[in-house]
Amino acid sequence: MKVTLLCILIAVLSYGLGALNGAMILSKFIFHKDIRKYGSHNAGYTNFVRVFGTKWGPAVFAVDVLKTAIAVLAGGLLMLIVDRSGDFVTVGRLLAGFCTVLGHMYPIQYQLRGGKGVACCMATLWLADWRVGLVATGVFVIVIAFSQYVSLASMCACFVGALATWVFTPSEHLKGVCGTLVLIMALLIIWRHRGNIFRILEHREPRVKWGRAQTDRRMRDDKF
Repeated sequence: MKVTLLCILIAVLSYGLGALNGAMILSKFIFHKDIRKYGSHNAGYTNFVRVFGTKWGPAVFAVDVLKTAIAVLAGGLLMLIVDRSGDFVTVGRLLAGFCTVLGHMYPIQYQLRGGKGVACCMATLWLADWRVGLVATGVFVIVIAFSQYVSLASMCACFVGALATWVFTPSEHLKGVCGTLVLIMALLIIWRHRGNIFRILEHREPRVKWGRAQTDRRMRDDKF
């Protein structure tokens, strides 16, 4: 009973933190615009940078990583209340990370229209187990280097992160729980990228352009 109530508490708190969307907050208070009306209409880091430029990009990233860190670390600490051995700390962290991603994707105060949760997922993987974070980040770097698709690199990194979580979870009876939490997280991220998948198949997905000329490039449309 205590574990169930604690999991509910972790889930609610983490969802609330996840709903604090960095791209939405900064686009409204700095630029007085709704990021969801421009570019790809996604309330995430990549679209924010494409629309408003790179100056405030680190701030968006910082908000998303910080809220995830608070949720994940708190989830692990709260689990110690019912499990002094520490075996369930990773479960608490991953549950918190999962709910943070959920809040980021479907924030109730923004009509369930949020971002795609990649930064939150990657931060969760690093905080839950640095080895998993390292593997996922390595996959991201390799895929983006060869394909130049941020979306494809993000999906691959999160999916491989789920497999790595299953491999590196030390407790045999918790492998399934931990691996499943990250797998569902990865599948949600892939689902949120379904538009990107179709654009990649149709060769319409924007690629990362290397070089100074592209660093300050902004997407424009008639409404901006």
